[in-house]
Amino acid sequence: MNRYALPVILLAGIAIRLALVFAMPLYPDTTPIPGYNDEPLHLEYVRFLADFSIWPIWQPADSTNQLTGEFTQPPLYYALAAQGYRLGEAVTEGGGLIGARIISLILGLVAALFAYRAVQLLLNRDGSPAASAVALGALTAMLLAPTTVLFTSLVTNDALILCLGAMAFYSLILCRLGRGGAGRQILTGLILGAAVWGKMSGLTLFPLIWFTAPEGSTGKVKWSARGRVAAVAVATIMPLIAWNLAQYGQFLPITPGYAPEQALGVSGGGLLHPVMAVKLWLRTAAMPFDQVWGSLVEKLISLVWVIIWGGLTIWGGYQLIRTDRRSLLLTAAVGWVLLGFAFHNLKLFQVEFRLLIPAFPALAAMAGAGAAAARLPWWTQAALWATPLVMLVGNH
Repeated sequence: MNRYALPVILLAGIAIRLALVFAMPLYPDTTPIPGYNDEPLHLEYVRFLADFSIWPIWQPADSTNQLTGEFTQPPLYYALAAQGYRLGEAVTEGGGLIGARIISLILGLVAALFAYRAVQLLLNRDGSPAASAVALGALTAMLLAPTTVLFTSLVTNDALILCLGAMAFYSLILCRLGRGGAGRQILTGLILGAAVWGKMSGLTLFPLIWFTAPEGSTGKVKWSARGRVAAVAVATIMPLIAWNLAQYGQFLPITPGYAPEQALGVSGGGLLHPVMAVKLWLRTAAMPFDQVWGSLVEKLISLVWVIIWGGLTIWGGYQLIRTDRRSLLLTAAVGWVLLGFAFHNLKLFQVEFRLLIPAFPALAAMAGAGAAAARLPWWTQAALWATPLVMLVGNH
């Protein structure tokens, strides 16, 4: 691996995020680049915590106030972002938005570093060129892919679920390797539980507890490890589940009247409109901002980008599983998140690619393996990942 590759990619990831943190306006403003439509709702939650230091409760009377639409979300991200908001407001009036965004930026960088180390551990060849190439490819995806860049530059709980997903990925691999014993298993359970406190989609990571059994261990040791992790994870989320049931009467609360499909002129869940759903899902992987869609250049770039990285990710996943069964963890992570995504779209039409963020560290590893198999230089990978971001300027 080129000794300049890692610092250059890391600095590029930081620079792009800082540019977005300071240049991106709050939706619905579109100057100099578009804002993201959900950010004002997440910011309202952060502002509420910063001002009142209590967990907000969505009330039916709030149905006329769209800004309260995220109040049913778990509070962990918002509690963290509130600290950045307070600091930003202390520096300058109106600086709370920047302060909260910087919390997301930090979470994104931490996620990338955990994913990088996790891939090295997964391949169990820390110093080999092959392992280093795949790990660097995963780091590049984590730092420069449009989904991870944009959602770790905004005020959104997707930044925290990405970070905790990467931490869980890393900790699960350590358990699988038999490192850390019961202490590591307890910590893994806490991380998985924290992921749910970050966003309810963290529940899709719970089936991965199966992989916490140390390799080569006996049946009793395997089930003890799995049981220990599961017990801690479930105990960690029980207060949140009790809160949801007490306040909203739902295990997975969704704000009443929340219907993303209305904006698209369709009725019913995404699974009832498979062609449209897949088209939008892939398009939001390349460009999450629909304000940018429409030009021939955008369509061509998005199509080519999806074909290249979709193909490399599938090929990389196949190569990893073919050479090392330990990599089944990757496909399991992606598979369970996809099942959760499909369940979410039984009634709702919400097909943004960002909903796969809990599995993005696994997808990044698979994409890194595909790029390594194709012998793509690190700078080529970086340029390919970041190309759609160029469309943010001058195409809205």
